[in-house]
Amino acid sequence: MNTIKLAIIALRNLKRNSRRTVITVLVSSAGFAALAIVGGYMDFTFSGLQEMTICRGFSSSGGTGHLQVFRKEASQKEEHYPLEYGIADYDELQRKLMSVGDVDATLPRIEFTGMISNGEKSTSFLGVGVNPAKELMLTKYWDTIYSGSKKNTSQELMFRKLAMASSNGVLLGAGMAKALGADVGSSLMLMGTTVDGAVNVVDVTVAGIMNNTMKTIDKYYLVTGTATAQNLMQTDKVSKILLVLNETKKTNHVLSAVSSKINAPGTTVKYAVTPWYDLAEYYHSVKDAYRIIFGFTGIIVILIVFLSAANTMLMSTMERVREIGTLKAVGISNKWISLMFLYEGFFIGVMSIAGGILFKEIFTIIINTGNFEMPPPPGMTSTYFLRIYPAIHFLPWISLLLLFSTTCSGFLTMFKIRKLSIVNSLTHV
Repeated sequence: MNTIKLAIIALRNLKRNSRRTVITVLVSSAGFAALAIVGGYMDFTFSGLQEMTICRGFSSSGGTGHLQVFRKEASQKEEHYPLEYGIADYDELQRKLMSVGDVDATLPRIEFTGMISNGEKSTSFLGVGVNPAKELMLTKYWDTIYSGSKKNTSQELMFRKLAMASSNGVLLGAGMAKALGADVGSSLMLMGTTVDGAVNVVDVTVAGIMNNTMKTIDKYYLVTGTATAQNLMQTDKVSKILLVLNETKKTNHVLSAVSSKINAPGTTVKYAVTPWYDLAEYYHSVKDAYRIIFGFTGIIVILIVFLSAANTMLMSTMERVREIGTLKAVGISNKWISLMFLYEGFFIGVMSIAGGILFKEIFTIIINTGNFEMPPPPGMTSTYFLRIYPAIHFLPWISLLLLFSTTCSGFLTMFKIRKLSIVNSLTHV
């Protein structure tokens, strides 16, 4: 007896018990497809969360961009007054940044706080001063990445309204607008602290009302032009400059190029350059939670596949007791008989992988072409279309897990085979 002959016998045994084999392969294939689809959905979720962080963000500051440039002191010291460590020569700095390869746009921003009033009621706000025309580059980048998915038309429309508004236009979060009883065209007052510590007031007009990514931020969310924010704070500085790249995967490469471009070697480092993933606390917390959920799901599916294959192997052993006794009688050892069952489990795994890939492709096509709209995640306002990514990097691991499960199910037969005596096996009915 050699391994090749044993493998051929194992294949014949599977063919002889074709009904049971097909059922087991279908169950295992479904398990493979389920894990592959979960992996594809996980890739889609992480990719969407990553790009959402970059383009829209999960805080009052909006999207993080791919990289952020700010004064080094801003991350090391507390400011004694607003924009103490802001960037003054940001026009020149933007020209340097745009000369770096793979940088599509630079977005100056001002982060500030204060009070907003309709004359009768006042509430605090977390404001962002932006260049509306440049902020549209984030929307353009989003639409390029997800050209076949749901477009972020609402945000694009709001920034266009802000760009076309007369001087001192503002965008309000839906919660803040409701609290102030404000609508498009309403006149309000912004109150804030200048860089000299004085209180300043600026009259503004509501250019649009928008929903922030996070519902809890809507009641504090305010966006205006950089000129309005600078007028309120009596300064010519900005808080930071965001960089939009043509591809997220180039972030680390561009980071080093940007750092060397704006900080000359051998001189004191003036600017800090921070990638999006160092600013994305919400992204990392959600990603960790999803990994636990998806990992637990994978364990359950693999357990079901293992139990299904084990049941097949044990049933096959009980139905073939006389066959096992005959093999022992002609001198075949327990080792070779057990190995035959291991081969059967292995071949079931191979067929299951082939069937699983087929099932996965079929369901992926159905889901990706169906444009199934998913409800907003907890605490968020945006719906999205369900997509399943190829997730090819998961397939080898899923295949190994499946093969391991189906093959190891054959080990359970070893204990039964060892207990069977030749005489009892041959007389078994």
